[in-house]
Amino acid sequence: MKKLLFLTSGFVLVGSFLWNNFSFSPETVSARQLNKLLANKNFTFINVHTPYEGEIARTDTFIAYDQMVEQSASLPKDKNAPIILYCKTGRMSGEALPVLIKLGYTNVRHLTGGMDAWQKAGGKLINLSLVEKDVLPESGIELPVAWGDIGPRLIALGVIDEAKFRKAVKLTPEQEEILTKGSDKKIMIDAKNGQFVVDILWALGLAQKSIVYDAGPLGMEYKNQAANFASTGGWSLARGEAMQYLNRFDLIPLDAEQQKKVGEIAQNVYRPCCGNPTWFPDCNHGMAALAIIELLVAANVDEATIYKKLLGFNSFWFADNYLYVATYFARLGTPWSSVDAKVVLGKEYSSAQGAQAIARKVGQLPTRPTRGGSCGT
Repeated sequence: MKKLLFLTSGFVLVGSFLWNNFSFSPETVSARQLNKLLANKNFTFINVHTPYEGEIARTDTFIAYDQMVEQSASLPKDKNAPIILYCKTGRMSGEALPVLIKLGYTNVRHLTGGMDAWQKAGGKLINLSLVEKDVLPESGIELPVAWGDIGPRLIALGVIDEAKFRKAVKLTPEQEEILTKGSDKKIMIDAKNGQFVVDILWALGLAQKSIVYDAGPLGMEYKNQAANFASTGGWSLARGEAMQYLNRFDLIPLDAEQQKKVGEIAQNVYRPCCGNPTWFPDCNHGMAALAIIELLVAANVDEATIYKKLLGFNSFWFADNYLYVATYFARLGTPWSSVDAKVVLGKEYSSAQGAQAIARKVGQLPTRPTRGGSCGT
């Protein structure tokens, strides 16, 4: 009887090996076998370890092992799709596996021994906790142009009502100087001054004469509704109605060729709060981005730098969205410093729809809670 049981058990193991190709168990995969499978990857690879302690290259998404049900939207829609889970030691992935089976998934395995076993077998880990410092550097992002007298001119023209602005924004001594006296300091954004920067640039983008307002949607198909958007009717920090200042002043000197270049760049710069490019600046961040484009084009800054700086400012305005994007590229082996800023600012990654699609692919941000962004003042 013992011999018969042994033979029967052996048959099951061999059958399992043939069925899974690389595994002696229908539920596990070894580090060595995983390495072979990754060479011709045709499965969804999910890191379930929490707290985040790094991950194996070519990971598709991060879903904490105890949030599989809540984060099921990040799982493959095909319940028969092959999935491999992993954690640090194999315990968490082992607990997550039956949850996926209960959700209806039929082809799920997990890495025996987890990342510890992977490293013992000679595998390496990547650390996405470093991504945030690349996307949101502590020193901030600086434009190669100074504030100059932008603040005082906007106040003098009435585009900014100083009393209203002071009430809406708690000014630091440096911001006080920029707003009321002007400054030769370069325009920069960091984790602390985002509201001040977007509000000043919003006012500038609103008032500056631009091809965007003549040839873009606000000057064409939506001309009669131009006052109804968040960027126009929503600017409540002016003296009187905001529309009396739209597209009115030559605050930034731009010739016809420069205006054309502004329009070309604006058509390819999206923001994650809206489905529209800067060519249709229907929110505050759109008008602020337009002002940046105009300032840099007027200063004859090269196009690649303009896109790079815009991406930096967008990243501080919409931090989580671009952490998702940076995580996505890092998993593909492309560091944030090497991404093509023009591509990232395009519709595929920076529109509201594109940003949402990337977030679904990435899953949970492994290193911070999601806070999102908005177009509020």
